[in-house]
Amino acid sequence: MLLTAGAASLLAIVALRVYAAARTIPIRTPWDDSTMRMAARTETQHETLGTAVARLTLPNPPVVLEGRLNGYQRWLVVGLKLGRWIQPGQGELDFQAVNVLLLGLQALALALFAWWATRDAGFSAAFTFLWVSAPIVFGMNRWILAENLVLAAGPILSFLAAYLLDREAPAGSGARSPGMRVVEAGALAYVMGVFSVAREYAAPSFFLIVGATVLGLVLQGRRPEAAAVASVTACFVVPLASPLAASLSSSLQKSGVREYFHPLGEWLAHVSIFTVGPALGLALIALVAAVVPASIRAPRDDGGASGTGRLRRELEGLRSLYWAHLILLAFYLGAVLWLRNRISRAALMPMITAAGLALIGLRLSPRIRRALSTNPARMATLALLAVSWSVLLYQLLVAFQGGKTYAHAAFRLEYYNHPLHLRPLRGPEDTYACFEVCPYDEP
Repeated sequence: MLLTAGAASLLAIVALRVYAAARTIPIRTPWDDSTMRMAARTETQHETLGTAVARLTLPNPPVVLEGRLNGYQRWLVVGLKLGRWIQPGQGELDFQAVNVLLLGLQALALALFAWWATRDAGFSAAFTFLWVSAPIVFGMNRWILAENLVLAAGPILSFLAAYLLDREAPAGSGARSPGMRVVEAGALAYVMGVFSVAREYAAPSFFLIVGATVLGLVLQGRRPEAAAVASVTACFVVPLASPLAASLSSSLQKSGVREYFHPLGEWLAHVSIFTVGPALGLALIALVAAVVPASIRAPRDDGGASGTGRLRRELEGLRSLYWAHLILLAFYLGAVLWLRNRISRAALMPMITAAGLALIGLRLSPRIRRALSTNPARMATLALLAVSWSVLLYQLLVAFQGGKTYAHAAFRLEYYNHPLHLRPLRGPEDTYACFEVCPYDEP
């Protein structure tokens, strides 16, 4: 039943997203969204399809737009060039196609990640749907925002690193050759490099995941594979260094914008409903709360090793990546607690790292995996699916009167409950944003 419900839900939400891309009026706002549209269209005029694809797939300095990293622009430019080659005059549809592709990539990565972690198709489908239906994932996907790339890059980086560290070849005739293992490691590192440029606030995640991967491989005695990962990712990191340093200063300046300051209680309530959503939020909290104590207390045969030996064993292979995600989760949650600047997007990185931590922890915790296959756990997962559908349908069909008076409040906590149908734009300067009085404000 869980597999049927999860798979049907995934198919339904993908169909709904394709419909929204092709048949409905897109979200448009006067800040990042419009700026990125304009920048992508301008760059498209000066590039060929070949150069656009090369900039997306080969190491080169990322675009810095208004002081912030914008690797997302590469994807938009390729989408525009391909769209004009296939069917000219469909610029908006080209943008939406890029976002649908990124949504599909993150859904595929999460489904494979969850299957790798549990070998449970029902849980994999259900967990992937909870992610895709989250307000910030499904709702933001209609905007032209770099966070669409952040949401895709996070699960992809975590899954590829985990898959590589878990692929130590067994001894015997069936083992892969050393050369094939190096090629596989380099190929996975290349894909990680392609997704290395998203936003400056995602850089700690990329660097720590790559570092943990190299360390885990070295401690497993897989030094050639570690060298391949380090060499390939270095090709992407070198051109990234200067733009990243420049964008970090701009990001720190933005952290002092008072319009984004909110009390922690208000931020948590908002995030639980309008950003991560109650269904995915509860799932992540439950999974992390289960796997962290189980993984830390798990008995490991250290053979009476010294303290250094036990530390080495603790950081070997997949456990190195587990600790990296735990550190990242603590780091991003600490940033939320410390900074008064609490826009809704501040929840993105804790959400991404919590998902990676939960799935890696499940792989390391057979007892928790077995618990997921029990009837109470499956019934609870079905209940979360129902909650997620309820929230999603309310946001698409009911919230803000189905779009007739819909508006996004500029410089306040961000809302991602986007109605399926919006009022038509009245001109190129029209937006769905309000700056003073908003339709959902109390009189």
